[in-house]
Formats: sequence, structure tokens, C-alpha cells
Amino acid sequence: MKEMKLLVKNGLFLNPVNQVQQYFDVLINGSRIKKIEKEIFDKDALIIDAKGKIVVPGLIDVHVHFREPGQEHKETIASGSRAAAAGGFTTVVAEANTDPPIDTPARVRNVLDIARKNSIVNFYTKAATTQEMRGTKLIDIEGVKIAGAVAISDDGNPISSEELMRDALIRAKSCDILLNPHCEESVFYQEMWKRENNRRDFEFPDKMPYSSKPGTLFFSETGFIERDIKLAEEIGARLHISHVSRASSVKVIADAKQRGVAVTAEATPHHFLLTEEDAKKIGPSAKVNPPLRSKEDVEAIKSGLADGTIDVIATDHAPHSPQEKSVPWEDAPFGIIGLETALGLVLTFLVQPGHLTLMQAIDKMSTTPARIFGLETGGFKPGAQADLTVIDPNKKWKVDVKNFYSKGRNCPFDGWELQGKPVMTIVRGQIAMQEGEVIQDQNLRNKFAGGLSLKVGNC
Repeated sequence: MKEMKLLVKNGLFLNPVNQVQQYFDVLINGSRIKKIEKEIFDKDALIIDAKGKIVVPGLIDVHVHFREPGQEHKETIASGSRAAAAGGFTTVVAEANTDPPIDTPARVRNVLDIARKNSIVNFYTKAATTQEMRGTKLIDIEGVKIAGAVAISDDGNPISSEELMRDALIRAKSCDILLNPHCEESVFYQEMWKRENNRRDFEFPDKMPYSSKPGTLFFSETGFIERDIKLAEEIGARLHISHVSRASSVKVIADAKQRGVAVTAEATPHHFLLTEEDAKKIGPSAKVNPPLRSKEDVEAIKSGLADGTIDVIATDHAPHSPQEKSVPWEDAPFGIIGLETALGLVLTFLVQPGHLTLMQAIDKMSTTPARIFGLETGGFKPGAQADLTVIDPNKKWKVDVKNFYSKGRNCPFDGWELQGKPVMTIVRGQIAMQEGEVIQDQNLRNKFAGGLSLKVGNC
């Protein structure tokens, strides 16, 4: 069978790897990029006219919860991958906090098998760091890496034992796999702390202090980050910190980078846009862990993104069923969905005001996450996997959760007016989304081969 060809013409080609921003055509043959040149002609290719659009490496989200297996009423790999394609993402890295957790090589292989059958985007997975994410015994780290995991993380359950965290970093270094702690103040951590310190009667305050340091009663986000950076520095291991939300955390990470520690970090759109005051107005759709913080923290996150302290923008896409979120604040689960709004929020509130250049924003959403997690994507050169996102920077649109592909509706940005939207997502050389419509049928995605012409947007 003849391989499908796509020819993306007339778009502004943007490549963060070599900082090139120029008008080029991109010829795709099968699943690979064949040429990136000016004025390419190929009579057998489907022509995609991207005039007035920006063509970038496929967006990558290294922090999503697709809930499968075990919690398919919240999200599935199929529904989550369609939400990703709708948002311009060609690649996702899923968390391991499924039911049961992804904590063995067999479970890694199982979730990757499910994804091969059901995901329309590139799907990678993390594995847990400890068995059942209980923070007591390390998993078979070498085994899960061989099985296909790209990082290890206990998600929202920080490892309370410093000795166990040290052992995890030592093993991760020896296996050359990324350790990705979520330094948040979880209920699970509080219970672990009470047990380990024989303080079952201790009442944690509603608001955790953010000046806590190792050696005090308990850690906050910044305290965990300080501890884990100190250990990573001692051991020489790689560390990637999820969803930074505190000004003090940004400073600790910046200081560590200046010392040469191999630490990277990410931030979410909700943490660089919303405050705790917004959460009170929005309600349970804005209930998330780490929680929304102060205005000063929000500004620090934006500054950290701008100066390179924070390397990656990731969504922490955490869907729950509408019924689970339609309860009083105290009873609602933590989590915000973000795949279908992230790019629009970044373009509207970071790029347009000048906090980031477009090149910086795309780098933090494509090439840098690919490099940190060692993914076989994010490249934008002949021979690379053909993962592309086509963006209309002028498209104005209104967020409407009723039209989302995700099963979740827990979006605090519902009703917001945004400017800038993905209008085509190409995954491994196949069109996965066009003008907001996800193309789910493989045969339908292939039907254009043979020299037809397709315009993207009102051009």
C-alpha cells in the first residue's frame, strides 16, 4: 500500500531546537518528515494550505491523568487522547495513579497495550516509585524502565522517608530513568507522617506554611523540593518537579540550577493564572492540589517561566465525573482538566502580553519536555517522526466545556474568551484533528491521500 503523503504549505515554520522562524513547506511521507524547504511540490501529496498559520513541533503534555485502568468513568485513554488531539497535543505522558497503580513491569506493558489500541496520540507512561504508591518499598525500577516507563513518580503522594527517597534517586540514577516527584501537601502524606512519627492525634493546619524545611514538624511544597534537590545534588541524579506553585519554590529551584543541579520543573496554566481568591469564586472546578495560591505566587510562576527556572508547561489534566465535582467544596475531589484549553491560555495570557515569546512558549510545550523525558518526538527535521501542530494565532474563541472531548467538565476557565487555537494536529503523519473536529477513524484519516487540497482555517 502506498504511504500517505502530506504537504503543509505557506505556514510560518517555528523550530525551538535551532531557533528558526521562517516560512517553509513541510513534506511528510508516511510517519516521517521527508523535507523542510521552501516551495516543495509533490503531485501525490495532500496539500494543507497553512497560510496565516504557525506550524510547530507537536505539543507534548508530560503530566496527564487518563484514569485507565480502574476509573474509566472519569476518563479513558481513548477519550483523553481525543481531548489531547483537540488541544493540539500530539504526545502525552500519563501518571501512574490508576487503579491499581502502574507499579510493576506487567502493568506498564498492559497500559501501553491499551494505548496502542485506543490512543490517537503518542502515549507514554510513568510508573510508580513505590509499591502501590504507599511510600514504603521501592518498585522494580529497572524492570519498569525495560517495560517502557519513561519516568517514575508516586504522583500526589510525596515519599515521606528521606532514606527511601535517597534510595529511589540512587536506583533511578543507576537505571538512567527520570525521578519526577509531586511535592504537594497530600492527605496521604499527612497520614504517613502521623504513623511514622507516632502522632496520630496531630491536626495539620488547613493552610500548610510554605517556609517549612526538612527537620521541622512537616514539609510543605517548598520543603519537599528543598529536600529532594539536596538528595539529587548529593547523588548526581536527575530530578523533574511537577506543578510548582510557590514563589519560594521557584527561588529554591533557581538557586539549585545556579549550582549546577540536574533539576527541571514544570508549571500549569491554572497556577500561573488563578489565585486562591479565584478559587473561592469558581468553586469545586478550581479545587486542585497544589491549591491555587496568592497573587505573589502567580507572578513568581510567570517570572520563573520567563527566566527559564521553570522549563515546562504541563496541564496536570485531572478529570473527574461531573457528579463527583458537583458537590460542596469539602467533598469534591482535587483536579482540573486542561488539555483542551492550555494552548489558548498560554497564547492569550503569556505570549500576547509579552511574558514569553512564541518561541519560548512552544519550546516549553514541545521540544524541552521531549528532551527531559527522553521521548521519540519533539524533533522538527527530516527523518523525525511527523508530529506537527498547526496554530491559528488570531482565532478568537470561547471555552465551552459542553463541547470538550474529555469526559471531565471540571474546568475553571469555562466561558473565558481566548485568542489563538490549534486548527490541525498531525500525529505520526496522520491528521488527528482538523478545525476542532477529532478524526477518530483511521480510514477516514487516510482518505485524503492522492493529491487533494485542504485548507486550514479561513485562508
